[in-house]
Amino acid sequence: MTSDSLTRSRPRSPAGDGGQHVRVFYELLSRCMEVTRRWAQRVPGFSTLHAHDQDLLFYSAFLELFVLRLCRPADGQLVFCDGSVLHRLQLLRGFGEWMDGIEQFSAELQRMDLDVTAFSCICSLALLTERHGLKEHKKVEELRRHSRSRPDQLSRLLQKLHTLCIQGLQRIFYLKLEDLVPPPPIIDQLFLDTLPF
Repeated sequence: MTSDSLTRSRPRSPAGDGGQHVRVFYELLSRCMEVTRRWAQRVPGFSTLHAHDQDLLFYSAFLELFVLRLCRPADGQLVFCDGSVLHRLQLLRGFGEWMDGIEQFSAELQRMDLDVTAFSCICSLALLTERHGLKEHKKVEELRRHSRSRPDQLSRLLQKLHTLCIQGLQRIFYLKLEDLVPPPPIIDQLFLDTLPF
């Protein structure tokens, strides 16, 4: 399925070929991962980190960034960071219950009406979170200090994002067990590198 066929498709019910819905899920994650990786390289200081730490931080934070950078304009539509516009009915079979949490968080984020600076700060903090296995802890912490503002508000949002990330990993795990469609290598790597359970 091409990007064009995913973008601005008409909503259909989640019934039908389960494998196709899972493919849409994997392709969407894969394309958004590429877009998000390019964004991460532009975060001040990120590209100066050890290559191992860049990979660890990126894969650990990707699902949080995926949720953060999703827009929920109206009428059940969702706009993803790769430009795909899909109706929630097209996503339910692939996303499962994770979709409910994503939509609730997206709606809360929109109600907060954050300015660009605050939103960029949240994204940077999600990327630069302390992770087990980092080679340059102090360098990451220094970058994180430069991104910090409104600590109470951001801390609460980051905690919710962490919970959503775990739910996303659980969804990938379920789909791997269901085995309708094998996950692409990049999704397998994401799953194995961030598995907390």
